[in-house]
Amino acid sequence: MSRPRLLAWCACAAALAGAPAAQAGVDAALRALLADARLDRTRIGVHVVDLADGTVLARHAEDRGVMPASNLKLVSAAVALSTLGPEFAFTTEVAAHGSILDGVLDGDLVLRGAGDPTLGGQHEIDPRAPLAALAHRLRAEHGLREVLGAVLGDGSWLPEEGMGEGWSWDDHAADYAAPLSGLCFAENVVRIELLPTAAGRRPGMRLSPETTYLDLEAAVVAGDPPTAIDVQRDLGGNRVRLGGRIAAGSAHRVAVSVDRPSAFAAHVLRECLRDAGILVRGPAVDLARRPGRLTGPLRPLAAHTSPPLRAVLPTLLEQSQNLYAEQLLRAAARAATGKAGMADAARHAAEVLRGLGVDPEGLVLADGSGLSRLNLVQPRQLTALLAAMWRGEHRVLWLEALPLAGREGTLAERFPSGPAHGRVLAKTGHIRGVVALSGYVPRPDPSDAPLVFAVLLNDFACTTDAAKAAVDAFVQELARAAGW
Repeated sequence: MSRPRLLAWCACAAALAGAPAAQAGVDAALRALLADARLDRTRIGVHVVDLADGTVLARHAEDRGVMPASNLKLVSAAVALSTLGPEFAFTTEVAAHGSILDGVLDGDLVLRGAGDPTLGGQHEIDPRAPLAALAHRLRAEHGLREVLGAVLGDGSWLPEEGMGEGWSWDDHAADYAAPLSGLCFAENVVRIELLPTAAGRRPGMRLSPETTYLDLEAAVVAGDPPTAIDVQRDLGGNRVRLGGRIAAGSAHRVAVSVDRPSAFAAHVLRECLRDAGILVRGPAVDLARRPGRLTGPLRPLAAHTSPPLRAVLPTLLEQSQNLYAEQLLRAAARAATGKAGMADAARHAAEVLRGLGVDPEGLVLADGSGLSRLNLVQPRQLTALLAAMWRGEHRVLWLEALPLAGREGTLAERFPSGPAHGRVLAKTGHIRGVVALSGYVPRPDPSDAPLVFAVLLNDFACTTDAAKAAVDAFVQELARAAGW
């Protein structure tokens, strides 16, 4: 099924009535999954429901909590969409603490975040573009030529949580474990491209965003393939060391998270101010680490507005972007309760799920992305959530944000053929020892309601690829049972 055909299926307003699934085929698929020798001693949770009439077609430990990995993003995305609405956007503001006279600010510039994870994110060709635009506006609209004080990054919108609860400290430098902040920039990551060079030479480097924020040490040398690069960042600091080997004549990209995202954003803004011809006398620092407190009012000077939530959801679900999930779940809690800590976000999520008809009893939310090994979700909760979003007002937007099997995002390399290819929409999940897949299997008649499924594996001893293959084989059989 082509993507346009699939979206026509998604957009239909048919009643939940369609051809019954081939129960025998589903039963056989479940037996095969449970008997798969590769999954010996694996904890397996399965729930499959026919949305045509609510019939449960397959169940196994469906009410037992298991680690969901990135299947948890289904919860975060649904809570954000239900709470904030598709047109919600973040605003990041530059304000003056002090007076501006003859183009000189006698005081500090403050970059105030409101939780936006997209500022300078992957939708920008140049991550610096939004901060550069703010700098040029300060020059053009306010005549700013000089700042006598500092550039302060204000991330107080979010409590200082840094890493999510239960995240491994081994991952602190990884891009997928970028720290949380009320002020984010470039997804709190610096991407480093190692440029092609001859054997025995050290490659040049190109950073995105271009910045001096990192204290970068590189000892990479070009040689025989394969490329093997080691990236380390000091815990609680921004000293980054690159070592290893790059294949001669080839390029290679790595990414490293930054410490203190608020200071990172302030640092790059200061660099953009310099490029716009604005002299800043003081340093760029995290407001939370600045001695003393700001007194007196702040004068707003310019603001940046993020893309709307409807444009952000595909990055969250299709690409499984962890920072977006973390920040959006907290933004929903902030909008509803005035508080944005993870405990507040978990309580708010439970209330939203109840409102959607999903029983949250036994659900444990330690973070919003699924990276934590402390999360617990029951397969039946995921199918109930997927069913609720299918029936809800945001159905089309929700389905458009999920990857299409064999075609898009985290499913682009899976289901290269077979009845699920180009038809199944599902959210992937993977951390060490965990593989999950939950989503929708359409019917050949687009007026018929789909099957909804959740398959979660925990504590397997086989390879991750073998676990994924077992899950994919099960879903292929669901697609056959649905009539493909």
